Amino acid sequence: MKERLPLQKILRTLGLVLTVLVVGSILYFSLIPGEKYPNISWIPFADKGDHMVAYAALGFSLFFATLQIPGSGKDKRVKKTHSTLHLTSWSGQSIMLTLLSGSALGICIELIQPMFMRNRDWLDFAADFMGLVVGIALALILLKIVGSYFTTRPWLYDPNWKDEIDEILRKDQ
Repeated sequence: MKERLPLQKILRTLGLVLTVLVVGSILYFSLIPGEKYPNISWIPFADKGDHMVAYAALGFSLFFATLQIPGSGKDKRVKKTHSTLHLTSWSGQSIMLTLLSGSALGICIELIQPMFMRNRDWLDFAADFMGLVVGIALALILLKIVGSYFTTRPWLYDPNWKDEIDEILRKDQ
């Protein structure tokens, strides 16, 4: 059999790169002095809206950085991996990692902000958490849309699809 295209590796690498960029941006804008903070008028709800947008981007990228697609890795419990891209309840671990690590970042930033002449506001953390949830929801919606396209077209991402179908047909005979 030919090697599978590294769909999970591509998603995780892209998610990791985006996560590093987003975390760097969050740290920069959270720790610069208040008078240097840019006025972003197109985001509603002022400061809380800024937090929601930033952490939605973090939730989106971190979800993909921690994503484990069934059938993509070398799972010792499963003897044969399947080429079908399943998009169901398997994302729970990635959701929990995203919420926990994103929340930890938000709490740490709120704790150290007074050292950078910024005010500590726990409502900012609430906006951070809501942003994480929105980012994860957007990632899941995107996976559902893209996944429904790919599940009906395995030849686009899995060069083994024909071999697996032939093997299934042989077993049925």
